[in-house]
Parts: sequence; structure tokens; C-alpha cells
Amino acid sequence: MIVTNTSLFPAVEAPSIDVSEARWAADELARLMRRLGPDSPVTLVLRQARREVVSLANSPSGTVVGPFRAAA
Repeated sequence: MIVTNTSLFPAVEAPSIDVSEARWAADELARLMRRLGPDSPVTLVLRQARREVVSLANSPSGTVVGPFRAAA
């Protein structure tokens, strides 16, 4: 089925990143990494996730595009 009348669907707002929530998430990820230790494979994944969250908090000039922040 092809939808031709898109006014039937509610408009979806673009997601926004709250800097305080991003900092909180980065702190929680750091806490988990300390608890797991540096040699855990899970720590490797959490480290990358923390880098992503920190970059979102530190980049106010970017715009949120879905789950990603792109430079404006």
C-alpha cells in the first residue's frame, strides 16, 4: 500500500540531546567500566559508547539527525 495523504500521520519531532543527560550517561558508563576492569571485552564496547556520548555533549554546533549528530 502506498500512502499518498501524509497528513493522517502525526508529525515526528526531531530528537534532541540534553547535555546534562549525556554527561550523566557518560559518568555511568565510566562507573561501569571501572567496575568491570580494563581487561573486560565489555569495557571495550562501553568505552566506545562513552566516547560517542561525550562527543554529543561536547558538540553543540552539530544537529541531531536520528540517532546521530552531524556537523552543521
